[in-house]
Amino acid sequence: MSWWCSASRQTWTWAWKPYLGSFLIVGSIMALALWWNFWGRRSDEIEAARTTSGATTEIEGSSTGRTVAFGVAIVGLWAVIDWPLAALGAGYLATAQMTRQILMVMVVAPLMLFACPPALAVRVVGWGKGLTVLRWWSRPVVAVPLAAGSLLIANIPVVVVPLVQTPYGSFLMDGLWTLAGFTLWMPVQCPHPGVRRLTGAVAIMYLIGQSIVPVLPGFFMTWAYYPIYSTYELAPRVFAGFDAVNDQQAAAAILQVGGMVLLWIQISYRFLKWGYEQVALDRPLRKSVSDRGVAPS
Repeated sequence: MSWWCSASRQTWTWAWKPYLGSFLIVGSIMALALWWNFWGRRSDEIEAARTTSGATTEIEGSSTGRTVAFGVAIVGLWAVIDWPLAALGAGYLATAQMTRQILMVMVVAPLMLFACPPALAVRVVGWGKGLTVLRWWSRPVVAVPLAAGSLLIANIPVVVVPLVQTPYGSFLMDGLWTLAGFTLWMPVQCPHPGVRRLTGAVAIMYLIGQSIVPVLPGFFMTWAYYPIYSTYELAPRVFAGFDAVNDQQAAAAILQVGGMVLLWIQISYRFLKWGYEQVALDRPLRKSVSDRGVAPS
């Protein structure tokens, strides 16, 4: 059993090859969830902290919704960091690597943030210096360049090719686009009640601006007429007839189109939710005006 996925010149086989690192990460997160559910939860912690520390955000979400989100996120995380997707992405197919990135950045990261109970975020971060750092991290002026820069660096050939040669280098590279995923969603999905989230039209505009993030690393992959990653160019072919150039162009499409589609699903949901909230706020005003016998404008 290897620690983490890395490039290999061996002919690809579909024989199962688990990774110790993925078991440790997924197992640790599941152990934390079980501990919190049975022993760590304190129902009065948020309210007590709110009255003493001036929380700024009312965190939405039911326990059932968080449980479902956590289940989907943990399955997605396991698929991203374990065999076969991790092995294919590290040394055989750029399409597999881009699929891993999109799943992590656009699916796993926001679901993990949503699934995190506010009281757990308070327990981990607290209300002191840790919260100061979290507030800084959740600022759009920080999140936009950090998310875009991390994802861009994690796809530059001079960075990718040497890192995927070793398990620890591949782990570091995977960590870069994991950082990009959590950073991208932190301003609108931070689970700590002490962080003021972006909401409504502001959150929608922020996410529209972040839709350029998947486009940046995929741009130079789309227009290259030759393979830019020697790792995937020299790797044994997994599928006959699917050469390195086709693989690279398909990877760019997954990164750009797939990333934008998933992001715009989130934008559409938030837009509809915001619209319904505005309608609900407007109804009492219209009813009040009508009760006074004045036609609403």
